[in-house]
Amino acid sequence: MIQKKPKPLSRSAQKDSADVFGSAAWLPPAVAPLALAASPVAAPSAKIKQRLLARIRAGRKAAPQGKVAAAPEGWRFESARSIEGWLQSFPGVRFKQLSVDQARDVALVLVELAPGAQFPDHPHSESPEEFLVISGDFWSGGRLLSAGDYYYAEVGTDHTDVKSPSGCTALLSLRASVWQQFRASLAA
Repeated sequence: MIQKKPKPLSRSAQKDSADVFGSAAWLPPAVAPLALAASPVAAPSAKIKQRLLARIRAGRKAAPQGKVAAAPEGWRFESARSIEGWLQSFPGVRFKQLSVDQARDVALVLVELAPGAQFPDHPHSESPEEFLVISGDFWSGGRLLSAGDYYYAEVGTDHTDVKSPSGCTALLSLRASVWQQFRASLAA
């Protein structure tokens, strides 16, 4: 089977490709040239585009407008997008308490690190720590973690070189008593 050589991209297609992949530092080196070499895909027909836009508009109209319904009894909702409840700790690092269960001595906290932010070295002297990366990346324990990665640090371990090269949102679980001490130290 003879493969045809792909047609060179038009100037406008090259510009569009450059816009999309020009700052593609996030693509592995072997992938970027492959993406740029791919033939452009034809735009959808006007009829398809109209139908798709109509479905999008219909979905917007069906979405609840205005006030959000009250939470059912026993439920509480939090949003990372809300500015309320965030505690700034160190430059580029902030925390939002999601829950504290005093009976089990467990706190669940949302953590955000801005790109390049670092967290000071610290011991886990009183609490184990669990951490799940939701988005972005996080350097810890000599490893670069990304979305979906998790770590568990036992009591007695030291946490060093904690940073996020490109920013990170994560869930942190630790003893409620330790979390409350940390919150109090931020307020002081």
